[in-house]
Amino acid sequence: MNGDKTEQQQPEPTDPWAPVTVSADAVAEHQQLQDAYEQTLTAAGYGADQRERYIAESGEDPEYAACVWDEEIVPAAQAAGVLPENPAPFGPAERATLDARDAAISQFWEAHSEYDVFSNSAENQELFRQAMAHGDEKAREALGDQVAEHLLSSTPAAVEGAEHEVGDIDIDI
Repeated sequence: MNGDKTEQQQPEPTDPWAPVTVSADAVAEHQQLQDAYEQTLTAAGYGADQRERYIAESGEDPEYAACVWDEEIVPAAQAAGVLPENPAPFGPAERATLDARDAAISQFWEAHSEYDVFSNSAENQELFRQAMAHGDEKAREALGDQVAEHLLSSTPAAVEGAEHEVGDIDIDI
C-alpha cells in the first residue's frame, strides 16, 4: 500500500531441447520434498508400512492390491482432504524427459493438422503412433538414452524389434 509494487516473478520457461544438467541442489530439494511428503503420509496412516500391510492383508494379488492402493486409496484420501497432493511427483531428470517429449509431440501435431481427434480411423491411429514415437525419439536425442528411460512409451530395442502385430481379440464383457 506504500506505492511499491511487488511483482511475483514467474519462472522463465525452460527450453525442452536444451541440454539437461541436474544440479545437486535440485536433486536435494526434490528429495527433501519427497521425504516431507512421506512423513505426512505416515502420520496420516498412508505410509510405506501401511501400504505393505494393506497389500499383505488384502487377499488380492499383490500387484493388483498395490495398484488399488496407489491409484484409488491414496487419491481418494487426497480428494477428501486427508492427504495433500504429492508436491513433487517427478524428479528433475524425469520432469526434463517429460517436457522434452511433450514439446516434440506438440511439434508433431502442429505439422499434422489432418489429425482428427474424434476419429478412430486407421490413419489417425497411425498418426498417433508416429506422434508418440517422435516424442520418444526427440527426448532421447535431447537427453540421451539413459535419462529416465522408463518414462518413455517404448524403448529403442522394442521399437526396432516390434515384429508381431496384435490381432483381433475377442473379449467377453
